[in-house]
Amino acid sequence: MSFDESQFFDLLRSWWHGDVPIGGVVMAIIMATLRMSYSGETWKATIVEALLCGALTLTAVSAMNYLGISKDVTVAIGGFIGFLGANKIKVIVNKLLSKKLK
Repeated sequence: MSFDESQFFDLLRSWWHGDVPIGGVVMAIIMATLRMSYSGETWKATIVEALLCGALTLTAVSAMNYLGISKDVTVAIGGFIGFLGANKIKVIVNKLLSKKLK
């Protein structure tokens, strides 16, 4: 199997446009890593946070597909989740659920 540069760029383009959720997951991991590094956190905390943000993004993308939301925003969702972080997302979700359950 030979390396075809156009296929590689097609794959990257599909990731970036959200056709494959890996683009959003990668963006969440990159954003979380940058945010944690900027904050001076340990590498262990940075890795765990990045993986949590990646998993949250994959979950959000699955929910988006179920709700019929366009895949074009996958990378933006990943960046948003990575920027906010897992703890902030947890706080937001808990507030929303507590309001709904009252």
